[in-house]
Amino acid sequence: EKGFTLIESLVAAGVFAIAMTSIVGIYVSVQRLNQRSAALGAIAQNARFVHEDLTKFIANGTVDYGRYPDNRVPQPSANELLLFDKDGNQVRIWETNGALRIRKGGSVTDYTGGNVQVVTFRVYITPATDPFPVRGGSPREQPTVTVFLDLEANLGSRDRVRQSFQTTVATRQYP
Repeated sequence: EKGFTLIESLVAAGVFAIAMTSIVGIYVSVQRLNQRSAALGAIAQNARFVHEDLTKFIANGTVDYGRYPDNRVPQPSANELLLFDKDGNQVRIWETNGALRIRKGGSVTDYTGGNVQVVTFRVYITPATDPFPVRGGSPREQPTVTVFLDLEANLGSRDRVRQSFQTTVATRQYP
């Protein structure tokens, strides 16, 4: 007389199973959304840092045409950026093993953090040869550097989060 019938127990178990399935599905979706958001945040933070620093180096420095093969930047793109900074020091920026690196003087530093992998780093420099004739002449063209950077989050997510960034900066290079 007291208690539940078999049908009432089955209905209660079914309702509980449906509710738990919905709750678990929502939880998994929120976790994926949080992982994707964290990955996009890591990419944006690394891209912002690289963009600001590269812009500063390029705008205040000069393209080191002499260190490229045959004094000519490989076309259509190069896989490294060779510059002189504002103090005349040689600077090299390149990608290796998924990290963007910078060599200034004798020290090498990683530009990107461990939570982001560099998939593609390309540099488009125009003109391909030094536009400044021998001292005293005027330049034929102001050098511009376009940096293309393809970053992928390294946060262990099943879904790979990838973003591409591109910026063009003119040097303030004068003879």
